[in-house]
Amino acid sequence: MWLFLFLLAIPTQLGRHFWPEWSQVIGMRVDYLSPTLYLVDIFWTIWITGKYRYFNFKKLVNFENLIFLLLIGVNVIVAGNRWVAIYRWVRIIQWIVTIKLIKNEELRIKNYLKWILPIWVITESLLGLTQVLNGGSIGGIWYWIGERRFSFSSIGIAQMSLFGEGLLRAYGSFSHPNSSAGFLLIVWCYWQRNKNKNFNYWIVYWIAILGILVSGSRWVWGITFIIFNLKFLIFKNKLRVKDILGRCLVMVGLASVVLGMISVNYRLSDFFAGWDSDSLNKRKTLFVAGIKMVKENPLLGIGAGNFVVKLPQFQKSNNFFWLQPVHNMFLLAWVEIGLLGIMAIGYKLVKCLEYPKLIKNKKNWVILGLIVMTGMVDHYWLTLPQNSWLLAVILGII
Repeated sequence: MWLFLFLLAIPTQLGRHFWPEWSQVIGMRVDYLSPTLYLVDIFWTIWITGKYRYFNFKKLVNFENLIFLLLIGVNVIVAGNRWVAIYRWVRIIQWIVTIKLIKNEELRIKNYLKWILPIWVITESLLGLTQVLNGGSIGGIWYWIGERRFSFSSIGIAQMSLFGEGLLRAYGSFSHPNSSAGFLLIVWCYWQRNKNKNFNYWIVYWIAILGILVSGSRWVWGITFIIFNLKFLIFKNKLRVKDILGRCLVMVGLASVVLGMISVNYRLSDFFAGWDSDSLNKRKTLFVAGIKMVKENPLLGIGAGNFVVKLPQFQKSNNFFWLQPVHNMFLLAWVEIGLLGIMAIGYKLVKCLEYPKLIKNKKNWVILGLIVMTGMVDHYWLTLPQNSWLLAVILGII
């Protein structure tokens, strides 16, 4: 039961944030640094306490783990904020342990996901659509799955403009629409492994696409469009022009219906308006800062979770600080834990995963490729709980 509840609660972000002094940067609270107890952590803890039989505590004391702990210790020592580094390493170890346990219960979890994935998709997509139509959060019971309180005019809220109409981007129960879009993209792709293409399958399939559309994530839009139209080129021998044309028409038709309901008086130039016009420049600034941090300590890193902590030191010429991790998960990992840390975690993952099986199935390549593609332009697979939990589940079952 607790495993089922743990999986079911993954998309939620209901939790209790704690705000010690070390969770602040230049006097401002930073949620990425705040130690948080989530509802999903409670379910995880109860579940894992019943799995002690999987752990041979005598075997845990070995040369490999001692080296791993040594690297963690050194990374914490070099960190500017050691408490943040300790907290992040606790989360990393929790993540690795979860992958191992999920791999041990792969078949059981796959059976659970047949029921849970539709709940994830329908709840998040319809909640997101309702937020867009309402111009803000819904509240009520949705607060208890982690929905933020916001409106279209809230400071820092993600917006978009479609066909000349200003719209709120769908958050669902996530902290940002991009995080929600990446989550739904991977779930949508995994759902297509379902061999039973019945009516319920197609309901979930299309509602997931709807959720991706209302998220306003243009990068995920493009990826979804490509997969929707070209996936059969990988798995089928013959190129069917009718299939391509049909899929393109369906996507265009769906977009036209949804967006046409918003406004019929639109200009083509309005389509890509309304998003944060300075987003590219902000991301570039973070990327440049990340490169500078890598040069400071490429082998050991600057300390797990310490990118935002160190950011003001590398943006001294700026009057405005965008206190966000760099929007590239690979650069972020290199900055924070260094090459040695990446190699150590990579080694742990290879031991946990069934590597030959992982690379043999072409469908696994697609899912891993999507994680890489989305991770190249954002950080949520490493920093946000819903996405990192999903990543652990996916790595454990593919």
